Amino acid sequence: MTNLRVLRRAHVLAAIVAAGCLTSPDFNGPGTLRSRVMTYQGREYPFVVYVPTTYSSGTPAPSMLLVHGAGGNGPSFVGTWTSLAEAKGIILVAPTLDLSADAERSVPEVFPRLVDAVSSEWKLDPARRYLFGYSAGGYFVYDAALLNANYFAGAGVFAAVIQPEYDDIVRRAQRSTSIAIYLGDHDPYFSFGQGRRTRDLLLATGHDVHYVELANQDHDYPAVAGSINVDVWSYLTARPQR
Repeated sequence: MTNLRVLRRAHVLAAIVAAGCLTSPDFNGPGTLRSRVMTYQGREYPFVVYVPTTYSSGTPAPSMLLVHGAGGNGPSFVGTWTSLAEAKGIILVAPTLDLSADAERSVPEVFPRLVDAVSSEWKLDPARRYLFGYSAGGYFVYDAALLNANYFAGAGVFAAVIQPEYDDIVRRAQRSTSIAIYLGDHDPYFSFGQGRRTRDLLLATGHDVHYVELANQDHDYPAVAGSINVDVWSYLTARPQR
């Protein structure tokens, strides 16, 4: 079963990378972008932190851990969120990851440690720690949102689904959580049928789901990032805080 999981996921990722459609705009915001590296179990995890100009050490800030797609990186992916971060006072945390099956297994340990590393420098609100993932990065976000449900308050995913071989992560969640899912009608990698199956699986196990099917939209998240991010943020912050 493990080999089947890896092979199926690898085929999807290879197709996405080959399409060359996972780039994001470069960082271009008025706040501060800081580069950091976290070491865990002998492995280095480079990441960037975007601190909005409205940040005040006297007030705990919400945070959003951003997970880029295949072929992307943290610094460029931050560029899709800086305008909203400025408007809402969000601290962004964006690692550059190896999106392999092996790296995915470390997500439950690594992601909370990344945010904890940021909270050692900037004051974060523990009740408002969120995730957002795009395409291959969406796989990682599903893992973290469910397997770290007691740590993260909710998540958003664009152009990614839960494959049947990974259904167990839904049932292993320590509590119900909130997940926003966005999928285009012209996405070449994921169908509405797969999206609805993911939605129904989450709902059947007690999770809160905001599921959006986008007309005339393909796999290109940066093209619609502005409106998607606003909708994600509105949904997640309207959920009751833990």
